[in-house]
Amino acid sequence: MEALEIKAAVAQNWLAALCICSGRCVMAASGATESQAWSDQFTQSILEWFDIPDADMDALRAMPYGDAANDMILLMLRCKRADEAAAEQGSVPTGVSLEVASDPEKLYSGLLLTCLGVGDRQLESLEAAEESMDLRSTVGAGGRTLCPFAYDARSRAVAFVVGDWLDMPKQFVSTYEVRIARGLERAVDKAMLGDASAKALSDDKKRKWGWQRYLTAGAGVAVAGTLVGVTAGLAAPLMAAGMGAIGIGGLGFLATTGGSAMIGSLLGIAGGGLIGKRFNTRMRGLREFYFTRLLISSDCSDSQTHHLHATILVPGFLDGSASASPFAPIATVLGLDLGDAYTLYYETKELIALQSAFANFVSSTAKSAAISLILKQTILSGIIGAFAWPLAILNLGQLIDTPWAVGLERAKRAGKMLADVLVNRAHGNRPVTLIGYSLGALTIFTCLQELHRRKSFGVVEVAVLLGMPADGTATDSWLAACQCVSRRIIVGYSTNDWILAFLFRASALCSNLTGLTGVDVDTIFHKQPLMRRKLVSLDLGGTVAQHSDYLENIDDIMLEVSRHF
Repeated sequence: MEALEIKAAVAQNWLAALCICSGRCVMAASGATESQAWSDQFTQSILEWFDIPDADMDALRAMPYGDAANDMILLMLRCKRADEAAAEQGSVPTGVSLEVASDPEKLYSGLLLTCLGVGDRQLESLEAAEESMDLRSTVGAGGRTLCPFAYDARSRAVAFVVGDWLDMPKQFVSTYEVRIARGLERAVDKAMLGDASAKALSDDKKRKWGWQRYLTAGAGVAVAGTLVGVTAGLAAPLMAAGMGAIGIGGLGFLATTGGSAMIGSLLGIAGGGLIGKRFNTRMRGLREFYFTRLLISSDCSDSQTHHLHATILVPGFLDGSASASPFAPIATVLGLDLGDAYTLYYETKELIALQSAFANFVSSTAKSAAISLILKQTILSGIIGAFAWPLAILNLGQLIDTPWAVGLERAKRAGKMLADVLVNRAHGNRPVTLIGYSLGALTIFTCLQELHRRKSFGVVEVAVLLGMPADGTATDSWLAACQCVSRRIIVGYSTNDWILAFLFRASALCSNLTGLTGVDVDTIFHKQPLMRRKLVSLDLGGTVAQHSDYLENIDDIMLEVSRHF
């Protein structure tokens, strides 16, 4: 009976309850203890978005967690259907929940702005703090609502979950994110031409809020070869023109230097972002570690375009004759939303040597018809181990073993370095997707372990691990990785990848290698259904016949992967 009373109390606010429960499902699969503070802030932000009466707030805050939250969402969908039936009969006026859920613009604009911490009430608080010159007090981790202009990966995951429950196309999230980002960009572009804006910036600097360090980092930075300047601070009187169309009220705060610093940090501009930042590679034992911007087809006309999420692409080996990013072909893959895309390069000399070793190894085995026949029979029989390989092939191991061993070690070092970058938010206060093949996937997996060790959650939204040389049965490692990824981990594997099998011929990992067999999700997470949904094993056997195909067929591979984003 008590449960029915709770349902009745939230029935008229079923969309708010659905959003809150979606957040708690994401929380349960993202390190529940560490995500509790985010969940509480997200809940309060949702309550303020819907302007929930005080009498109903406690009932909504009492929404369940974990699997029970998932069950509650099903009950809220019943409330939705009841509202729809009543609206069709005209017996009651359309409620706020149904009105918002039926209008993609109201739903996604409101939800995304709430996730960004810039709902109407939140901006009013910022303006009040601006007037009292105490802005820093509003952005601490202990705030009741989500931090302004800090887009958590868990919040973005919720946007997709809510859309799925309401049968909205996944593309709507990106569509409305682009509208918000373009509003910021337009305001910045116009403001850079305005003398009045420059004067407003000068006046604000004199007020000495203590934000000058952010502006110093953002001033005159070259991003992707283009001078950006002090980005959002110049947007003072023009921000309303850029953002008003998507429903933000109370834009006075955005005209201040404090607002400009926050927007610059959100978009990964302050300090030069990934492109302009210099990394201390010596601490991690690396000689090279840097990023380049990958222009997507829709961005080619404007290299300054920024998005509300970013993607870091990590190669596992490189073609020394190629001048473009190894991920350049995926820029034209339909349905693949990468946001701001960057290629991470590390130890390029070793990665080029590894690709050459692969080519020489394959060429040498192909020269002998007898070796090729024996190899094919070995693969087809499913007998792959230390003693199953033909002697002629084992003798060729010297061509590939040393560069592979070197690459493994450097990939792990680069993974820890990448974790340093993400913890410091060089990519911006926004979600990031990590995509890597071969040793690049190992770099990402190592990065996720390091993020978990440092309890840095809500940074990575999606991870794509293709042909990864790691144990697919290591429960603790996969649990740590899943907790640090807010929405989805996609593991691409191929049972046909005989080169990867050969590289681990003398290892006990061979029969459980992620790149060969995927991950047995049901075994690892047999008591955690929310985790099982998060991790997807994708068989790429039709596209990947050998390890080097991850580079050569990356566009076809990512087309398959995009269907599971």
